[in-house]
Amino acid sequence: MIKERAATAPARADLCRVTVRGKDGSEEIFDIRRNDLLLKAAIEQGVDYPHNCRVGVCGSCKTRVLSGRVSPMVDLALSPLTNQEIEAGYVLACQAKVRESLVVEAKLGRHALLPVRTVASRVVRWQRLAGDVIDLRLALDAPVHFNAGQYCTIAESGSFTRRSYSYYDVPPEEGAPAGEVGFLVKRLPGGQFSEWLFEKDRTGCKFWIEGPFGIMGVDDPDRDGLCVAGGTGLAPILSIVGDRLKKSRVARFTIVFGVRTSGDMFANDRLDQLLAAYPDRVRLVTILSHEPADSAWTGPRGLVTAALGEKLGVDFGDVAAFLCGNLAMVEAVEKCLVALGVQPDRIHADKFVPSGTP
Repeated sequence: MIKERAATAPARADLCRVTVRGKDGSEEIFDIRRNDLLLKAAIEQGVDYPHNCRVGVCGSCKTRVLSGRVSPMVDLALSPLTNQEIEAGYVLACQAKVRESLVVEAKLGRHALLPVRTVASRVVRWQRLAGDVIDLRLALDAPVHFNAGQYCTIAESGSFTRRSYSYYDVPPEEGAPAGEVGFLVKRLPGGQFSEWLFEKDRTGCKFWIEGPFGIMGVDDPDRDGLCVAGGTGLAPILSIVGDRLKKSRVARFTIVFGVRTSGDMFANDRLDQLLAAYPDRVRLVTILSHEPADSAWTGPRGLVTAALGEKLGVDFGDVAAFLCGNLAMVEAVEKCLVALGVQPDRIHADKFVPSGTP
């Protein structure tokens, strides 16, 4: 089916016509200002374009240019695209400035697109957790919709410092909007936003949120899930698992959760509640990477990849994988899972990159 967002041909010299062909035969047509970013313009015009990080890291928005010209904002050699994909004409839509009218190919319609909105809010919970993590909960002036695993940008009212965080909430049932949303914020040394947040209790502070963004929790709801989270990458995993447990009566989930030490286990209460509610459908493996050798910890040690393998008892050939954490961790897990037989199209990843990282 062809959807045309602009009914007439571009009338101004600074406008370009973009035709996006989906691999399922669908097609979207819209206009974009010359030198604007392809993904940003597509999202703003309601096109259900695949994306997640929007900073050139995850590779979700990879797009094949069939005709026309774009200018990449990043060195493609440093992108998640393979050499074969680059030679075949693939670019990252989030980093592609449109220079002229285009015909491109992308995976359209993977998710029910939700409109991006900017909403005012106030902090109703500022709670210190273990491991230098804050549970930040916001009451919204107007309710919002989001899908499991999505994220938004947040900023203190009056500040130009904006950061992206994933919702840890399970979306309300039957498409109802949410009146509150919550995030897990890790303190990063020197981080402008996180250091400010940790200075004192911010309850009552006003924030703006913009979103939702990303496509993370997409797959057959009845398919078993393998979830691998590093640190506060647990937030979207909690959202996805909770949502899919409600939507399916049969899907089972194995959560591999990695933190540095036993003193960094900030989510014990949440995970214990999940295990108690679904004892036959959720399994948890917590692994510590830097736990002192002489501690009382009797669980697994090492990087999260050390917990992956046949001993995990997962059908790697049929599982849907959801990964979230820092860039190096997620990329290592992706390679490990592919080697274990997980189909690449069933690996859904959210890669954290601290602001200011080249």
